[in-house]
Amino acid sequence: MAQPQAAETTSQLDIRPLTGALGCEIFGVDLANLDDATWAAIYQAFLDHAVVVFRDQELDEKSFQQFGLRFGKLEEEPFVPNKTGTPGVYYFKGAGGTKKLSSQNLGWHMDHSYQKNPSLGAALYALDVPPAGGDTLFSSHYLSYEYLSEQMKEFLADKIAIHDVLHYGMESGHFSIAKVESLEALAKTRAKFPQVEHPLICTHPETGRKMLYLNKAWTTAIKGLHAKESKAILDMLKEHSLQDRFQCRVRWYNKSVLIWDNRCVQHSPNVDYEAPRKMLRVAMHSDWIPS
Repeated sequence: MAQPQAAETTSQLDIRPLTGALGCEIFGVDLANLDDATWAAIYQAFLDHAVVVFRDQELDEKSFQQFGLRFGKLEEEPFVPNKTGTPGVYYFKGAGGTKKLSSQNLGWHMDHSYQKNPSLGAALYALDVPPAGGDTLFSSHYLSYEYLSEQMKEFLADKIAIHDVLHYGMESGHFSIAKVESLEALAKTRAKFPQVEHPLICTHPETGRKMLYLNKAWTTAIKGLHAKESKAILDMLKEHSLQDRFQCRVRWYNKSVLIWDNRCVQHSPNVDYEAPRKMLRVAMHSDWIPS
């Protein structure tokens, strides 16, 4: 019989890896009452595992905000409309209900890679979630780089990718491009978020590890290549980057907290549930420009 993953003991934390690729659960910590040594151990686990889960946390909007502020400045959310009364904290309402199995599913993405400074990370706190469904999947940019051939690494070393917010808008199902109103909404989005360029191979600003820096939602082209060349290579890289062996899966329970390092993972929320769900969300700002 397989044995559970051995726990790492750091400070007084019980750190249990989720998979061999990335992710961990941390037990024995109260996020509303952190001392400096415990916070330092949590942040190191965040860098080491990229995805960190805590269970059975008693938080309100203010204490959740304070936890997010430990990472730095909190971001305003352009596409999450439900602000709470606490700055930087948003209600995050799941699809559920009539949207089950809908085409309106964001799928694999990174937060804000279509901006000059993508988010450092994000945190979610489950207030009321269904008993099953809605898992969040993550895939490691570190491993997707490491498992490339040396020849492909060399080829991609100087390549620049285009990240475009409209790609998702037109293909996700959230906008019907047959409607004038949707086209006008997309035009406003383009005015607010012009295309940006990021290298396909980046180095994490804190860990120093190299990454394949792309995501299925926003990465649309490789600069300087013909359209068919670009599409063929990006389609291959996107499929490569989402191999099962690069992934972990987080199951939700009420009072769970999830944080992830947006700089080195893609994530995808499953829309496989009917009951509504409600969470709190914060996004952490980074001044890092992918390089």
